[in-house]
Amino acid sequence: MSLLREMLENLVSKPNTICYPDKPVSIPVGFRGKVCLIDEKCIGCSRCAQVCPSGCIEMVPDSREVVFNDKKIVRKKKPQVRVYSCIRCGLCEQYCSTGAIILKNELSCSGTDCETMVKCTDCETVVK
Repeated sequence: MSLLREMLENLVSKPNTICYPDKPVSIPVGFRGKVCLIDEKCIGCSRCAQVCPSGCIEMVPDSREVVFNDKKIVRKKKPQVRVYSCIRCGLCEQYCSTGAIILKNELSCSGTDCETMVKCTDCETVVK
């Protein structure tokens, strides 16, 4: 009889969980979410790729001139981030001397489309 009473109580009571799509989830302070790469700031030093514990950052060829500390530098490589392999540890952001990699305080989108997943609205850079 206790099973029937418990079923009836659960039928009329409020749910214990929140309805996620209907109600937004609050993001805690210090949350490391969406990976954002600002290509204009990157000097191609490879620090981010060297400190990455998951190996999700690969340096790919990209020759262009960048300005750093009022000096023109010819950058030979740029980082390419495999977002699905990233563990969001924040070491790349911590070791980046120019602030080119940022882990934003917002949730990453989910899906299979690369443009939707990693397009940074502020940075205008697609991270693969």
